[in-house]
Amino acid sequence: MKVIIISDIHGNLEALNRVLEYIAKMEGETRVVCLGDIVGYGPNPIECFKIVTSLTDNICLGNHEDAILDTDYDYQITKPAREAIRWTRGILDEEIKEAINKLPLKIAENNILYVHASPDDPMRWKYISNTGTAYSSLIEMKHSLCFVGHSHIPGIYSYRALQRESNTATLSTNDKTIVNVGSVGQPRDGSPMLSFAVFDDEDWEVEIIRLEYDYHKTMVKIKKVNLPLFLSERLARGV
Repeated sequence: MKVIIISDIHGNLEALNRVLEYIAKMEGETRVVCLGDIVGYGPNPIECFKIVTSLTDNICLGNHEDAILDTDYDYQITKPAREAIRWTRGILDEEIKEAINKLPLKIAENNILYVHASPDDPMRWKYISNTGTAYSSLIEMKHSLCFVGHSHIPGIYSYRALQRESNTATLSTNDKTIVNVGSVGQPRDGSPMLSFAVFDDEDWEVEIIRLEYDYHKTMVKIKKVNLPLFLSERLARGV
């Protein structure tokens, strides 16, 4: 089966719809796992949350979902993020907030861990974006494979050869590997192309997929709802 792992959609409906188009063209049996941060930053959190929850029950709690429920979190993040969280919190209905409250911090199955930030201490919301930040998590990992998001920077990191792999890799159950799937809705590696991963759970092969989408439309929407201008501009720069 092909497992599509998405993360950090951040209310970006145009990016999410582009992923759905890709999935619709895939052959064979597929399923979706979401690593969280469906909401926050972007202009369509309600639509994105409803789409993702209709696709899968396998959804992890992200720090932006956590922030929706915890107002103290507002003081631990940047001003644009804080403004976006408060705006998002104000438009989400109680049904969605209740669904968020039930999201698990992590999902474990068949020696694979799915979590938003890091396998070793999920609630610290640690960023894994390079070999240095991956190393401590790889040491502490109990599973052979872990999929993460959070940093919005895709990468594949294996314990035996601690270096960033290319966008494709054949993995081993005798090694420990962290795959950062990147971000669907707000990439930060210098490219505006959205990012997610496809994992073949029979051959243990993984590929990070990059796709173009109409981010200009999302930029206009962000401005229209009076979210911080920076959140619009960064989509074009991939930062």
